[in-house]
Amino acid sequence: MHAPSKILVPVDFSEPSRAALEYAGLIGARFGAEVDVLHVWRRADNARSKEELLAEFMRSEAGHKMMEWLASFELRSDVEAHGRLASGVRGDVPDAIVGTVESGAYDLIVMGTHGRQGLSHLLHGSVAEKVMSRATCPVVTIRAPDDGAVLAVDADRLELDERNVWSWPS
Repeated sequence: MHAPSKILVPVDFSEPSRAALEYAGLIGARFGAEVDVLHVWRRADNARSKEELLAEFMRSEAGHKMMEWLASFELRSDVEAHGRLASGVRGDVPDAIVGTVESGAYDLIVMGTHGRQGLSHLLHGSVAEKVMSRATCPVVTIRAPDDGAVLAVDADRLELDERNVWSWPS
């Protein structure tokens, strides 16, 4: 394994997604990696082209959130983030993420997880689990702290050791 150069962060605009984006920013800054933020959005039936799809997305609540998240991320980070859009419905989200990874030659996925357990996990499944089982690159999952605090990590101390394992030395 090598240091990442291209990181994909799938987001659903939840707190775990925000934590994953923050974490990806730390990794991206440490290794000089690109960070792309992906949202899987239900394609409108009447969109006839990619341009129409993008225009409709930008008018949607999700489109506004994407722009806010990208702007906020770039203000707090030394890493430039790029927005990506894939179309799909709830059941297609893992497929859309894995397809984006393969077509974009990403070498790391950082994604939030809601940490569902029990009946909720059984009914909804886990997008993160499905992505991890099919991804062609490493997947880091991040669960947002229960108190909503932002992860505090010293990115300057992040090291890639001789075994190619990332760690924060004590």
